[in-house]
Parts: sequence; C-alpha cells; structure tokens
Amino acid sequence: MGEKNIENIISYLNDKLKHKTDYVTLFKELKIKYNYQELNYLYKYILENSSNNQLLNYLIREINSTKNKNCLPFLIDFILRQNNNNDFLNLKVLAIKTISNFKDTSSVTALMYCLNDKNSNYKIRLASAEALGKIGDKNAFDTLGNIACDEKEKSAYIKESAVIALGMLGDKRALKVFNSIINTKQMFLSKFSYLKERIVEAMSKFDIEKDKLALDILKKSLLDPSERVRISAIETLMNSNIKESYELIYERLKFDDNIEVKKNALVALYNISDRRILDEIINGSYEIELKNYAKEIIIEYEEK
Repeated sequence: MGEKNIENIISYLNDKLKHKTDYVTLFKELKIKYNYQELNYLYKYILENSSNNQLLNYLIREINSTKNKNCLPFLIDFILRQNNNNDFLNLKVLAIKTISNFKDTSSVTALMYCLNDKNSNYKIRLASAEALGKIGDKNAFDTLGNIACDEKEKSAYIKESAVIALGMLGDKRALKVFNSIINTKQMFLSKFSYLKERIVEAMSKFDIEKDKLALDILKKSLLDPSERVRISAIETLMNSNIKESYELIYERLKFDDNIEVKKNALVALYNISDRRILDEIINGSYEIELKNYAKEIIIEYEEK
C-alpha cells in the first residue's frame, strides 16, 4: 500500500468524520470502499490517533464482532498507552475484554503488565485478571498467584479475580496458593471471607476426588468462621459427586451453629440422596425452623 494511498484513505476518513456521527453507516461505507488490508490500516490509525470516544467505542466493538484477529496487535498497543482519563479507561476495559475473546497467548504479556501495574485503575487490572483466566495460558500462573497472595494488594476485587482466573487455568499448582490463603489468620475480615468463597468455588475446576489437597481445602472451608464460606463449601461438595460428600455435609447439618448453613446442608443432602433426610429432620430432635424448612421442601418438590 503506497504512501499516497495511505494519505488518501486518512483524508477520506477525516472528511467523513467532519460531517458524520452515524458510525454504523460510516463503517459500512468504509467496508465498501476499501479492501481488507486498507481497512486494517484504517483501524490501526484510528486506535493510535483518535480521541473521539464514540468512534473508538464503535471500532472496538466492530473488531470484536467481526473477530478481526489482525487488529489484535493494535488493541494491545491501545491498552498499553499511557492515557488514564475516565473515557479512555472505559475504552481500555472494552479493549481488554475484546482481546480476551481472541484467546490468543500473544496478548498474555501485555495483560500481565496491566494487572501488575498498581498505579493503574482497578477496572483495568480487574479486566486484565479476568482476561488472563479466559485465555487460559499457564504462563500467567505466577502473576496471578502473586496477586492472590499479596497482602499489600489493596483491592479485594482484584485478588478475587486473580483467584477465579487461577481456577480457570486449571493448573494444579493453584491448589498450594489456595491452601496458603485458606490457612492464613485473617479469618474475620469480611473481604477476606469473600476471597475464600472464590477459592471454594474454584475447587470445582479440579478433580477433588483424586486430589487430596483439593479435598483438604474443602474440609477446612467447612469449618471456616464465615458461614458464607461454609455454605460455598457445601455447594461445591454437593456438585462434586465424591464419596465423602454426604458424610461431610451431614456433619454441618448436625453440628453447625448457623441455621442458614444447616438449611443449605439439608438442601444439598436432599439433592444428593432422597426424601429420607427430610423425614429424619422432621421426626428428629432438630430446630423448629429447620423442621419447618424440611416441610416446605416437601410441599414444594414432593407433593407436586
């Protein structure tokens, strides 16, 4: 593509932008007038030079919808650009989500850079962690693991996203990271409890029955001071189909001191087995609230 042709393409675009705000029509016209190579150059030019937020928003969405992989390097350059005003912030988040949809490992280094940049807005770091999990490249393990365990990391949301991404990678090394977090003593911090909930949810990505450490993490989570963590552990065990599930959940039904945990344990045991657990609660020496809950389950699911 000659230099003169490039100038003509840019001139044509700029002229259209002066008189048009209908970007749907604009891009249709561009697709008719220019070939694939010329369009890619045009997209690159817009991403590098435009400050028109509506135009950039439409272009990034266009790249995403058409799955134009040739534009991936341009999007990577765009997210690495040092521009942190609020409008560009949202555009960068959109670009990161678009990058993740390509699931191309060539973007992993840039995404790790964005995640590790603690001076960057948390939305960009959050989107980067999610993108790394979606792409699933195990080269991101160390970066995600360090974020998940970093006691100086201010954003609990970013730590949670790093944990979720580690689960999505499916790398067994993540279990040691999760176990380290579960064993820390910050148990009564609500934000820390949320992090442990994400760890318990991530356990579903691993073969719990064949991995002793994964099962140990769930067993510890069943005894966690946070009822939300205990409930999450019950739900994960219910869906795991491992042999010990019934026995472990039954202990929470019998001995937990929180009625909501007991209710969740009852539902889990009912789903794993049958009506007999409901009859046991109704006829046994359990709390009135739990007995009534068992009757509600019978009315809702059995009598219909």
